[in-house]
Amino acid sequence: MKKLHTILFVLFCSLILTLSIRGIPGNPNTLTMNEQRWTEDGPLELSPERGRFALLYSLVEDKSPYFSVPVARLALPDLGYHNQKYVSLFAPGLSYLTSPGYMIGKYFGASQLGTFAVVALFALINAWLVYRISVILGARRWASYLAGITFLFATPAFAYAVTLYQHHLTTFLLLCSIYLLLRFKGLAPLSFVWFLIAISIPLDYPNLLILLPVGIYALKRIVWVENSVKNWSFHVSPAGIITLFGVLPPLLFFLWFNNWSYGNPLQFSGTVSSVKAIDETGKPSTPISYSPEPVVNESTNEPKPKKSVVRFFNPRNLLDGLVIHLFSIDRGMLIYTPVMFLSIFGIILLGHQFSAVMTLFVATIGSTLLLYAMWGDPWGGWAFGSRYLIPVYSVLAIGIAIVLSHWRKNIFFLICFFLLFLYSASVSTLGAITSNRNPPSKEIDALSLLTGRNEEKTYDRNITILKVNKSKSFVFQTEGYKYVNAQTYYILLVSLIGISAFTWLILLFKQKLSE
Repeated sequence: MKKLHTILFVLFCSLILTLSIRGIPGNPNTLTMNEQRWTEDGPLELSPERGRFALLYSLVEDKSPYFSVPVARLALPDLGYHNQKYVSLFAPGLSYLTSPGYMIGKYFGASQLGTFAVVALFALINAWLVYRISVILGARRWASYLAGITFLFATPAFAYAVTLYQHHLTTFLLLCSIYLLLRFKGLAPLSFVWFLIAISIPLDYPNLLILLPVGIYALKRIVWVENSVKNWSFHVSPAGIITLFGVLPPLLFFLWFNNWSYGNPLQFSGTVSSVKAIDETGKPSTPISYSPEPVVNESTNEPKPKKSVVRFFNPRNLLDGLVIHLFSIDRGMLIYTPVMFLSIFGIILLGHQFSAVMTLFVATIGSTLLLYAMWGDPWGGWAFGSRYLIPVYSVLAIGIAIVLSHWRKNIFFLICFFLLFLYSASVSTLGAITSNRNPPSKEIDALSLLTGRNEEKTYDRNITILKVNKSKSFVFQTEGYKYVNAQTYYILLVSLIGISAFTWLILLFKQKLSE
């Protein structure tokens, strides 16, 4: 019976993702990919999506990391320039991992949809992993299902499960590593954990810091200290040391790609020179910025700093960054997914029985928050909610399962959870089926002057899109519009999510202690 319930849980999540995934029919090519129906008005609305899709297209269709001019135009403004060639400013991992979806989709006349479907598949697996980890840590089955859908449909993770971003793949690496460490004790799983940590680097460079607490947690199985009455003893597992070789395949791939793309295995994509525009002849039409080599500042006659990954972080941004991610109307967790604050109680309760795991969770949450609070652009560009915190939401969701299990007979708490869940899911569904193009408040005034109208802030922009009967959902744009308008389509999705959550809450409340 439990397996049947899990199958139904997976099928439900798959249904909602299928109804929400963004896209339009067709295979974009060098003649059409820069048309507005694919870019601003279509599924490739923001530069991170376009930049990664451009690299994917170039790798699959041109068998090259170098962009042709049309592909380079698609990647703007996140476009690199190295050795007189246009290259990507993004790490290659996401483009490689989504290439099977691209090729399958292309066969059926929907290469963009197939590409996005790979991200949706990882998002689905993430919801299952939240459920499984919660159960391993003692959470009730129905509470664990609720935690899975809370993460997937009641946080900004929903908006990034239906488009082309790396966040769900990062979350998969994090959750899968935690699951392996909690579920298995052998050397083979440990070796695979090192493999997952290493593969996170060519996916997105900051991932190394996000998964650092997991690496430290795993390292305790190789190196540990024992404290006896008389002295301390230090131990090393020779067999455990061998598992560290799991990092080699991803790192060798990373070095190979860098050498292929930039002629230097240690050259990171984000540190190459960038260009912001291309003229009619296909040449860079603006000064190239952030030269990878030190140059002299003519006004001071001093060398300008070399572009590096480290310079993307600034400790002075820390306090403002934390406020932006947690409380601001632009990206704040309080505004977009307040239900996640309930997980704090679950993390505390987890420490009573699994103190080491609680420490791992707190370290993971803290390292990710600190990392992106110090990031040069804590808003994440134009985005829906805090996309950088999606891995954090997955860990917090496990805390949701714990606190729901512990207070499952507290009617007041269950009502508070459901109301916060319903609000959070309503907001997240807005982003999923409309757009992630929400500028931070600091850009609103300039944007209003540019467009000549009063530009709205936060998810009010998404509500306006629905009011004019627009949605970027592939199902809505191909079939759904024939039967309902965009607002009704949105209400149906939220209703499905809300009814499912309410049903699982009732089952949790009635669940016997022995189950």
